[in-house]
Amino acid sequence: MSDYPDDLSHLTGSQLLRVFLDAVRTPPTTAVERAEFFDFKARVFALIAERDGNPDAAKAAARARADRDRVLARIETSNGGEK
Repeated sequence: MSDYPDDLSHLTGSQLLRVFLDAVRTPPTTAVERAEFFDFKARVFALIAERDGNPDAAKAAARARADRDRVLARIETSNGGEK
């Protein structure tokens, strides 16, 4: 289970940035940790995109979701098709 916050809706823009920078400070080491990080990153950037209508943030969220899905697919493959 990750230490990333589930509910980001109450955070201001600067608080989102601090939470994200804290997450980046300690790089994930396992595939599961990487998937959790990319999921968190996608949620942060999706919220920024939603609030600000920022197309660059929307693209960053989409890339993070794609990265998460790629890592999850590798995990599933290495587990013989089971997540």
